Amino acid sequence: MKVITLANQKGGCGKSTIVLNLAIELALQQHRVIVFDTDPQGSCYETAEIRNSQKELTQIKVAPVYENLYQVIEESDKDFDFALIDTPPHDNDVVTVATACSDLIIIPVQDSPLDIRSTKTTVELINEAGELNPNIKPYFLLSRIQTNSVMARELAQVLKSTYRFDILETQIANRMAYKYSLIYGQNVSEYSNKDIAATEIRTLAKEILSILDR
Repeated sequence: MKVITLANQKGGCGKSTIVLNLAIELALQQHRVIVFDTDPQGSCYETAEIRNSQKELTQIKVAPVYENLYQVIEESDKDFDFALIDTPPHDNDVVTVATACSDLIIIPVQDSPLDIRSTKTTVELINEAGELNPNIKPYFLLSRIQTNSVMARELAQVLKSTYRFDILETQIANRMAYKYSLIYGQNVSEYSNKDIAATEIRTLAKEILSILDR
């Protein structure tokens, strides 16, 4: 089982939205997927409850986990192909365990100087986890931005030169489809398959699978 963690101690960067959309996208591709919701707000778990009431939707399993995360990951290893971990916007023991247990860590960052600066603590946490697990692959994801803009390009340059982590080629824009789809417990592909947001998520899933296969 491959473990993918979404982490950033700056709130509002779209972690839960990306976790849910990516998890459902992988499930639509016939992968067995579980989401560990370690954020006390429980956004992923509540959205999954909406999904479970609509049998026509592709099912994913979402489990709230606030302690013993390492043990829960081990117990799920043989039953799933992918585990996605949604982390809270603050440092705690669960976040530390999540980063150390990950194959891939995605750090969503918005195009704001404040967001870039606040990312420092998350990068430091990942670097510490790398001492325990040197195989972790950390990537930035430009999230909730105006894609392919001058600001996005400058953000990518600043992030890479400051923190030395690679940046995913896929960018996630601030699109209404992401908000509307979650009202119905759907990901953007289910909500509107032809919407550009659906293309973004499919592209993100493809890029992530490619990274994990290396």
